[in-house]
Amino acid sequence: MLHSSPITTTNPIVAALASIRQEWQEAACGTSLLAMDGNVGLILADLINGLNLPPEVQAEILGADLFREMQDLLDAAPRQ
Repeated sequence: MLHSSPITTTNPIVAALASIRQEWQEAACGTSLLAMDGNVGLILADLINGLNLPPEVQAEILGADLFREMQDLLDAAPRQ
């Protein structure tokens, strides 16, 4: 597991983005994030979920089709 610095900011946007970055780093298993291939739709979904945006705003950001696809993907994902 990566040893990251704790997030100390009180700015909720900065904290959300830093948390998302930490999750991506853990998923990358030590590979630089600059060297990773990524799915833009999933990155956008991580961002809007990390910022705790309401569904109406999420749909506006993602557009109707991508929002619907993401909802279907989340509904199909196993719960932990």
